[in-house]
Amino acid sequence: MSNIYPFYTENTHDQGNGLTTSAANAARDTAISKAEGRLVVDALDKIFLLEANKHPLTTLLTNVGKTLDGKSYKGAGIMKSSCTQSEFTCFEDVYGGRYAKVAVAYDAATDPLTMTVTGAGSSSAYIFTVGDIIKNGRTGENMRVTAIAGANTITVSRAWGTTPITAGVSGDGIFIVGNVNAEGSGARNVNATRVNKVTNYTQIFKKTVAVTGTENASKLYGGKDLPYQRAKMAVEHAMDIERAFWFGEKKETTDATTGKPVRSTGGILEFLTSGNSYVHNQNGVLTAPDFNSYLREAFTYGSDRKVLFAGGNLIQAINEISRGQLTTNVGDTTYGLKISNWMTPFGEIRVVHNPLFIGEYATYGFLLDLDGESFQYKYLDGRDTKLEMNIQANDADLEADQYITECGLFRAQAPRHSIIKGVVA
Repeated sequence: MSNIYPFYTENTHDQGNGLTTSAANAARDTAISKAEGRLVVDALDKIFLLEANKHPLTTLLTNVGKTLDGKSYKGAGIMKSSCTQSEFTCFEDVYGGRYAKVAVAYDAATDPLTMTVTGAGSSSAYIFTVGDIIKNGRTGENMRVTAIAGANTITVSRAWGTTPITAGVSGDGIFIVGNVNAEGSGARNVNATRVNKVTNYTQIFKKTVAVTGTENASKLYGGKDLPYQRAKMAVEHAMDIERAFWFGEKKETTDATTGKPVRSTGGILEFLTSGNSYVHNQNGVLTAPDFNSYLREAFTYGSDRKVLFAGGNLIQAINEISRGQLTTNVGDTTYGLKISNWMTPFGEIRVVHNPLFIGEYATYGFLLDLDGESFQYKYLDGRDTKLEMNIQANDADLEADQYITECGLFRAQAPRHSIIKGVVA
């Protein structure tokens, strides 16, 4: 795999150690502006900042649903809402499973048969109920469940129908056709799934900028330094949130310095890899048949229109596979994002390049169903992004501002989404 980290050398960082009056506060001063060559002499009056559309997921979650009045977007994003606690919760449930696999081969003579099953969790047999009619998809034989013998074993009556008794092998697919009940019989045994509680935390994000009074009063190329730094830090603040929404892991503990709670929000990668999402590891060059196999599984659940957030390697592979099939619309409904539409037999894919997916994650793609209610930008009431100004000490000859956000990622319904990774360019 080629090295696909950004092709530039990181600029010098001035990193502060608290907003004190000492030199360690890293407040910007005229010495820094002079070192940057920005004190006005005779040069082009423009600052060029290397910047890209760095936070596409956050953009969509916070803006989809707003309307454009010709100048700016109005209204509220439909995938953004407030919460009243630092921990927010939802409850998930699923329909009872209908599919399992034969774990141990069985012969054509045993009737009744105690069958070992797998593929439906740690207690695969519990998806079945006495009276179910099940079918071996390979042999075509129907069987009637007569007992749940254990967590992974069921007892069945063979050849329930016209298809004769046939030997089964490990890996044969078994699915529930329906159920049969005798005349005058009582109610069937209860077999219900439990609701699952899903939680996540809000995380406090901060980004600080500070300039000395002299720096703030000086004439600089590109205009005043403080407004420029505010604009730059706003983008970086949004990028911090975006990275957390992708790569963060849920945690709550006590900070060793302050003794106060500290929390991090769990992101999409953690949610999908620890849930029931389909994860395809290509581990090589992606071909059209490989990608079709992935899409077949990825569109099993959810809507037939999904968004693929992709790294550079995957974008490159898709460009080769989909020659002439991608169409691009950049308009009001995409909020400035470049989104390419690709119609496949499995459904519509809206492809978005995420420039934060670099290094190992350039090989990744996350196919998300954003038409449901699976993901939301959640912010604590009164704690959505704001710029707090003049937070410096009263006697400090500088101005310090900070962006602060307390937000987290609402996550639900993992099977609606999937991951493809390991795509070699």
